[in-house]
Amino acid sequence: MVFTLRILVFSLFLSAVLPVGFSLAQDIQFSFTPETANFAPDRFRMDIFRDDGETRSARFTANEVIFGDGSSMIAGAHQYSVSANRAYVGALFIRGGQVSVEIYRSDGDLVNRIAPLADHDSNDPSIRLYMQNDGSFIYQDNIAGFTFYDERGAEVFRASNSSGSVDGETISTYSTPDYARVSYVINPEIYDGDLVRSRVQKMDMPGEPEPVISLPGMAIREVVPHPAGRMLVILAQDAETGTDRGYVTSFQGQLLAELDYEENEIRELVLSDDGRFVTARASGRVLVHRVIDGERLGSASFSETVLVAAYMPDGILSVLTGRRSADGQLENLRGHMIDIEQRRVVRETTTRTVYTSELFPLRFMYVSSGTYRLEGTNRGLEIRHGL
Repeated sequence: MVFTLRILVFSLFLSAVLPVGFSLAQDIQFSFTPETANFAPDRFRMDIFRDDGETRSARFTANEVIFGDGSSMIAGAHQYSVSANRAYVGALFIRGGQVSVEIYRSDGDLVNRIAPLADHDSNDPSIRLYMQNDGSFIYQDNIAGFTFYDERGAEVFRASNSSGSVDGETISTYSTPDYARVSYVINPEIYDGDLVRSRVQKMDMPGEPEPVISLPGMAIREVVPHPAGRMLVILAQDAETGTDRGYVTSFQGQLLAELDYEENEIRELVLSDDGRFVTARASGRVLVHRVIDGERLGSASFSETVLVAAYMPDGILSVLTGRRSADGQLENLRGHMIDIEQRRVVRETTTRTVYTSELFPLRFMYVSSGTYRLEGTNRGLEIRHGL
């Protein structure tokens, strides 16, 4: 069953006044994780827990990766890529008209060096590396070309995601679940005369990509698979009106939900860990609803910009508002914890600041009931509340 949600009614305003029936208490504590408390703005820690129980880390700056105590490092890469489990770091180099790749474990051990990987076309803007959890990787070039390599660095197969449209298309993108062996290739925009369409295809073995879903009149902005690979969340925009729209589908493309927000924007859609709920984030608004039947659990509006939001396993809508500066600093942070069922809210402001990196997505992680961690920043920020 497909449903459409139009959010025009109930909303929980958390700016100057709380609606009748909601209680407010100042009961949120912020702290940095001990391992990252002293990290500089350009240092991003990536921990890996080895089989022998020892923890190793890699630190990322704008132009280099430093492993462990600094005795090993990578510098001068065209692009870095980190696997979802943070076990592998890939570095793509362009030198002397050729492309090469180096793959490292996050403890600094070199796994593979493939040189040359391919010839470099200076007019190709699509060259990109995607690391996988087992040390395998995908190399993209020629707008819609994808070459799959195994964990030994051997080429497995090549495939094209080209639409074949005579009017052209934008650069294909790639997405994969954190913990599932399946790959999705996306055509964000395909042009057919004055018309625009987009599509998602599955590509996990040699041969032609398998169609998952096609969206006429829509330009895809982002595709995020559920970590276990069971569902996809697709964020798209109407090519004619600019209206944002969200879709939740099965991994085979069955449409489970379509989110129509009328004139409201959607900046991000976040599936819960169990795949039962989806959180929609706009610049000043957050909504949570159940996927299976479309029931809206609640929504909230804010006077500050919403930076990140997620519906937690303990039933709390966790929201962080604040400001992101040009250099990636998050400041004026305020946490809002909302118990939608009990209609209770706690919120608090912190003077702590963190920095973001393009390598790591900004997201809330559930630690335990009442305790969450902001990840994707130079210093891990833990948030505890007493709801």
